[in-house]
Amino acid sequence: MTNESAPFVSGTQLQPHVLEGPLLGLAGRDAPLAARERVARAALAAPPDVLVPALLYLTQDLEPEIRKTAKESLAAMPIAVLGPVLAGMKEPALFDAAARALVRVPKAARALALNAGCADDTLRWLATAADADTVQAIGRNHVRALRYPAIIEAIYLNPLAPQSLVHDLFDLAVRAGTNLDHVPGFRETKAMLLGEEPADDEKGLSDAEFASAILMAIGQGERATQKVEVAEGAVAEKEAGSLAALLSKMSVAQKIRIAMVGDASTRKLLIRDPKKMVAYAVLKSPRLTESEITAFAANKALSEDILASIARNRQWTKDYATRKALVFNPKTPLSLSMQFLRTLTQKDMKDCSGSRDVNPNVARTAKRILTELNERK
Repeated sequence: MTNESAPFVSGTQLQPHVLEGPLLGLAGRDAPLAARERVARAALAAPPDVLVPALLYLTQDLEPEIRKTAKESLAAMPIAVLGPVLAGMKEPALFDAAARALVRVPKAARALALNAGCADDTLRWLATAADADTVQAIGRNHVRALRYPAIIEAIYLNPLAPQSLVHDLFDLAVRAGTNLDHVPGFRETKAMLLGEEPADDEKGLSDAEFASAILMAIGQGERATQKVEVAEGAVAEKEAGSLAALLSKMSVAQKIRIAMVGDASTRKLLIRDPKKMVAYAVLKSPRLTESEITAFAANKALSEDILASIARNRQWTKDYATRKALVFNPKTPLSLSMQFLRTLTQKDMKDCSGSRDVNPNVARTAKRILTELNERK
């Protein structure tokens, strides 16, 4: 059954006027299911410039199977047929729908990235999920990037974006005075470019090596192979070693970025990095989970500064397990441990009072609190 109240989920909603002639009756919301299925399969005679908008319209259909079939039909179209239609479209909403339907079709996605008709936010979305070539095409448009800086942030958070492109865009933003301070790593890069901080003395990995590290950091195998075209046009194959070995060779900027896009095992390695800005970047990762925070709070190998950052985050310390881990960690600053001590259960406070692994001052305070509680009974 079609759920007529189903909300529109993503992007810009297409309106029926994109459907031409008989397709309005065959692909519209009120059209019979069988008719919409037929259009979604592209099983009717219609010129591409009429059929493609109808398929894009059906990628937003209320029926999941219709949406899926329409996307598959679009993806199966030869680029020689699809390309001219995409190039000739005028309506921004059609470009937006095309980007979401064709983001996994490299040639089509790149054609959209190069089209001036795409709205800035469509390119921003495309930059979050597209392949490396498409992201390069988006990033080379400096006018767009400066006009809509969210594009730079999207490229930064796309694991497939080359690090050299990210560096160039950060450099562009710094020189243009564009504020991207909320993006982890931007403040540090800006400080180095402006001479306010010493330049990163670590050369870091090449783009090919960093791409291999990214593949491992997003969970695509412990060993990854990345083929990269070199200047002479030949294809060089770079086989990466362990991720830990690659991390040890990275520049600070590379570590900060991989902390943003990598998985939990990558963050577990980087939270112990001797460069504090790298460890702080881990705590800013949009992929960070509550269980990771609790594990970090219990980690006695972390610095007091990192533990203090966790303890001062009100959102994280709403979790009981995190507060308990901070109290039991002897490296948590004493004032912060004491702040959470009274929130523990009596059982955990008793365990704390008798533990040799916690800060002695915390253990003594826990014992005193328990004594006071017992005297009130």
